[in-house]
Amino acid sequence: MKIEKIKNFNQVILAIAGILGLILMLIFIIVVISDFWDFGSGRNTTITNSLIAEEKVETLNQENMRLQIISYESPKLIDTLNAVYIIPISVSTLDKPETVVEANSDGLMALMDSYGSMRKKGYYPENYFDGLFANLIVYKPAENKTVLLFNERIMLSGLSAYNFKDDILLVFYTAEKDNNKDGLVNFNDDTNLCIYSLKSGKMHRIAEGENSITDYQFIENSKDLLIEFSLSQYKDVKFKSYKPRKILRYEFENEKLSEVVPTQIQQQMQNLVEGKKAQ
Repeated sequence: MKIEKIKNFNQVILAIAGILGLILMLIFIIVVISDFWDFGSGRNTTITNSLIAEEKVETLNQENMRLQIISYESPKLIDTLNAVYIIPISVSTLDKPETVVEANSDGLMALMDSYGSMRKKGYYPENYFDGLFANLIVYKPAENKTVLLFNERIMLSGLSAYNFKDDILLVFYTAEKDNNKDGLVNFNDDTNLCIYSLKSGKMHRIAEGENSITDYQFIENSKDLLIEFSLSQYKDVKFKSYKPRKILRYEFENEKLSEVVPTQIQQQMQNLVEGKKAQ
């Protein structure tokens, strides 16, 4: 009786093992076929949140090769009255470098012309555009005008449109250099802030040395901003909470940064924290 039970148990175990083996074999076959298909296509791409650092790009350029390709996101209507769109540009990274082939300019204009009929009447509520991009295009169908905001390699994120009585401002964070030397330009590097005026076409670029901008807000009834900076001198120091920060005011018209908290008050607060008596 016991021998019969053992036989039955062994048969069950063997059956389970056989089923698991079959499942693993099917998974292996699917993976092999998928890899073969990708290899055959030669242009397998993935969307990345980084630009390849300049050193590697220079090597690819010397060989007339490229590893990253621009990709246009859906146009966003930011000015309903004047039918102004922005077209974010992201980056796709190839698994293997490809030879550079020069393209004509007809493709982009054909793409944007197809959005000329997208204008909607009424208020367009969306003012924040999620994603990480490698550039921005401002497109005005009524004027058949296309403006590329940057003529340099850059990453941007946190894109917001702010409506004022006399203007619309595009505000976003930027990463411009491989500061941490990891071979990529992304938001693990130093972060700055940019403001683009649709009315004047002027770009305001806000930075303070190697201090990274972590947050901002407009001062009420004004285009001036209060900007939060993470202090670079503590970049490699570990803290139990977030790293020390400071607040500066940016005057939009004068393009000037200034301290919100005077140096004397800063020192007074630091002395209080350290338990030092006022001198």
